[in-house]
Amino acid sequence: MPRENQKRGRRAAEKAEKDASKRKRDEAPEDAAPKRLKPSTDEMEIEAPEFNEGADYIPLEEPQDQEQGQDGAPSSDMPFYGLLDPEEQEYFSRAGEMLELNQFQDAEERRLFIDSVYREANGKELKIACSQSCSRLMEKLMSMSDIRQIRRLFNKFLGHFLHLVQHRFASHCCETLFINAAPGVTQKPSKTKEIKDYGDEEDEPEPELSLAEMFMQVVQELEGNWGYLLTERFASHTIRVLLLVLAGEPVDLSTSDSVVASRKKERVGTVNAESTQDGDAAPQKKGVPENFETTLKKIMSDMVSVLDDTYLRALATHPVGNPVLQVLVSLELSHFGKSSAKDPKSITRRLIPDENFEEGSETSNFIRGLLYDPVGSRLLETIVRCMPGKLFKSLYKNFMRDQIASFARNTTAGYVVLRVLERLGKDDLQSAMESIVKQIPNLLERSRTNVPKVLIERCVVRGVNTAPLAQSMEAAYDKDPVKRLNQILRLEETTQDNEGPESQSKEPGSGQASNAEKLHGSLLAQTMLTAPGPMSGLIFSSLLAQSSETLLQLAKDPTASRVLQQALTLPTSTPQFRRQFTTRFTSHLKDLALDSSGSHVVDSLWTATQDLYFVKERMAQELAQHEFALRDSFVGRAVWRNWSMDLYKRRRGEWAAKAKGIDRQDGSGERPKSKIELARERYAAKAGENKAKDNPNFVAVKNK
Repeated sequence: MPRENQKRGRRAAEKAEKDASKRKRDEAPEDAAPKRLKPSTDEMEIEAPEFNEGADYIPLEEPQDQEQGQDGAPSSDMPFYGLLDPEEQEYFSRAGEMLELNQFQDAEERRLFIDSVYREANGKELKIACSQSCSRLMEKLMSMSDIRQIRRLFNKFLGHFLHLVQHRFASHCCETLFINAAPGVTQKPSKTKEIKDYGDEEDEPEPELSLAEMFMQVVQELEGNWGYLLTERFASHTIRVLLLVLAGEPVDLSTSDSVVASRKKERVGTVNAESTQDGDAAPQKKGVPENFETTLKKIMSDMVSVLDDTYLRALATHPVGNPVLQVLVSLELSHFGKSSAKDPKSITRRLIPDENFEEGSETSNFIRGLLYDPVGSRLLETIVRCMPGKLFKSLYKNFMRDQIASFARNTTAGYVVLRVLERLGKDDLQSAMESIVKQIPNLLERSRTNVPKVLIERCVVRGVNTAPLAQSMEAAYDKDPVKRLNQILRLEETTQDNEGPESQSKEPGSGQASNAEKLHGSLLAQTMLTAPGPMSGLIFSSLLAQSSETLLQLAKDPTASRVLQQALTLPTSTPQFRRQFTTRFTSHLKDLALDSSGSHVVDSLWTATQDLYFVKERMAQELAQHEFALRDSFVGRAVWRNWSMDLYKRRRGEWAAKAKGIDRQDGSGERPKSKIELARERYAAKAGENKAKDNPNFVAVKNK
């Protein structure tokens, strides 16, 4: 008997399930509610289950309670801009790969390629922006476009921003568009120059609006929907970027604690958008038109005016609304001045109406709730960082000071404590350290290194003695300096093979460590090295106690090698330590120079032996013996170049001068004089003075 012809696979099952639900809807009796128009044949084909997995377009389905919601929630469905043809999708996918590789011969070739992509995308911009696979191309294309291309693309998006900012994929394109258009808001387009340069290539007319006017058009399109967009999961991050652009603030997506985008966001060509535009290492605040500030004030007022105080405080713990609230608070306090917090209608004053922070008050209960909330604590960090000094002193004195040790022990509240420590003066920091120092062993046992790390950093900045903190940290670890370093760097699993069974006992920081724990341990050790006295002595003594084999393992570890580099180059490193420590690496320089992490340690040895010429010369001789091996390796060639080994082989005298640090030139372009030359000059000057005293005629001639 032949079997029934059945389709296999998840897609077939989804199709059968959807057909069954469709039959149920058809059999249901009609009600009095108005029905949506029946989709056409083409639309039915688009909604086929075959597009559910890896579809070029995934429609944004809004919850039923948001179709006609409050605060201006849109009641219409998300418009559909169409699908790309298979040939078009294949072309744009290949174009995206080429832009990602960026293997063009020169800037002119890349510009011609980008122009060709724009010509192919003409009329399809909205389709590409809503495409799951090709929206990344649109973001990459924006990051490589000039202001003229950005302005023309911006013009294509006008009139559709209310829907695009809520789209799963197009919202990221809007965000990238705003970031790359921000540098040009103060520029007035020169139509004559554009027609002269590009008029013969493209027949499309140039937009009449400037970028500043286009941003104002975006604001008009979103007008009346701020309250809804504030908590819309796709639009909220785009709204944050728009607010920062209107304020002229830098939009930095590269940091992990950025409030612009979530940690899950793919950084597609937007990380260094501003730094590459200006050529700066870090983005700086930009000038914006005067009407931007007025518009920003109105937007911020419209966003929170429709919310009562209870809902505004509830927004502080909302996972989507909280980052937008952080931006609003930071702009209110930093952009418009800290005096704006005195306004009864300001966001800060509505969140914190009581400046005394009395125990049991509404404000005190609200702050305490934020402290222990994973989402709300981020807003409290922003408030502590930006709030006026008088308000911060009241918060610390009446709420934080007596319980700072308890707050530092908590996993969530500890992050707020870090922001508090950053603003404390010397006396308050001294008392805070004395309170927290008792909790240091417990924090280190649980691998909570952020509080000790920041506490050390602030003590170094404020000039607070870190000896009590060093004693507490020394008591938290093993007395054996060898084991102590392993516990700090969380490297027990790499060294326990060479130790006895007694090493398996439970010590603070023992056990299998993750990469994150190793990284935090390395950062803690590097911070300890910056503090003079007993604090850095804990690391220096531990390094000297290690064997050469262990030091080689540390040098080749990506995280632990940073500690060795800092120990060799920081000002706290004494000549006595470097004289003992640098010799541990001799006869192992070849292996280190050929390792990606160890090569950086070899580079640090050049700086560490600045006043130890005999050690540096011995190391250079060892590197010269392995010239061919170093030249055959990428990292080895870098070491060869950083040690000036070509100069060592050909002009030994010049290399020796450079190795001793006496080849540096001052502003006059002359080589600084050596100590012996300066001594000769002083001797000659003194002899001339003595001769002048003995010969009165010489003085008379000189005066004459």
